[in-house]
Order: sequence, then C-alpha cells, then structure tokens
Amino acid sequence: MHKNGDVRCGDCEHYLDEGCEQAAEALALDGWPRMSACPDDDADASRCPEFSASGGYALALDEEADAALAHARVSALKRYQSW
Repeated sequence: MHKNGDVRCGDCEHYLDEGCEQAAEALALDGWPRMSACPDDDADASRCPEFSASGGYALALDEEADAALAHARVSALKRYQSW
C-alpha cells in the first residue's frame, strides 16, 4: 500500500503484465496508433484518467481507514482516562 493516497499502475483493475490497453488507446488518440503501453506495476497512476481501483486496492484502503479510525478512538479514550 502506498502512503498519502498515491496510486500505482499495479493498483488498477486494468493493469496486466502484457500492457495497459487503456493507455494504448490514449496513445492512439494522441497520434501514436501502433504504440503499446507496458508500465511497471510501481509506475505512478495518479494522473491516469482511466485509473480504476482494483478490488484488492479498494479493500486495502478500507482496511487502512478502519485502522485509522480505531487508532483515533483508542487515543481519545486514553486522553479521556487521563483526566
């Protein structure tokens, strides 16, 4: 999981080891019709208009949010007990 909401190509449901069809389509529309796009799984996808969080990435985000909420609750209880 990447911090601060960073997304990587490997976090996208469109990511495949043999290439990203959505990125290849964008290249074709930009005048590069025969280009293929084979990004590394760790490539930054924050500016990709076709990024769609994979199920595993969405689940990891939910788990991180739940853990942060639980930590905040425990911290609040500890502060309350110290009064």
